[in-house]
Amino acid sequence: MSGLAWLAADAAWYVWGGFYAFVTIFIGGMLIFPLSLLIARAFRAPRAAKDNPLPTLGFEATFPLFAGLLIAFGLLPFSEPFAFAALAIVVGARYLVFATLYRERLYWLLGGAIFLIGTGFAIRGDILPVHVTLVVGSVELIVGAWLFTRWNAARGDPQTAGVRA
Repeated sequence: MSGLAWLAADAAWYVWGGFYAFVTIFIGGMLIFPLSLLIARAFRAPRAAKDNPLPTLGFEATFPLFAGLLIAFGLLPFSEPFAFAALAIVVGARYLVFATLYRERLYWLLGGAIFLIGTGFAIRGDILPVHVTLVVGSVELIVGAWLFTRWNAARGDPQTAGVRA
């Protein structure tokens, strides 16, 4: 879901500019959690046990994300590319928590990749022919597909895991 929000922001950036890209990523970001719950229910993903403290960790990790949004919004009038690079760095750092939250080490790869992408764009994004939003969105969708495939394989669902029965 997040990858789609980043790609929608990229499209908005090219068509209407950085401010509308920021609005797009903000609104898309707000929709990630409720849409993810609907998708999880559609695929019959197990719910977290009531005594499991990990959902609280996910909630707590959201506050630095809001700080990153505020920082990025403050940077927007000065440098749109740097504002989105800063947001990518914060999002990448937040994904590192997901490795513990979901017991899936692939989130370390995703978080580290997005962190490094944001850092690279912050340092020298001006020389690249694409926006950081396109790169982050693409990486999130690729790793998201990989995570989904691994989850289906772990469930033993041969049809959706790409394994012939």
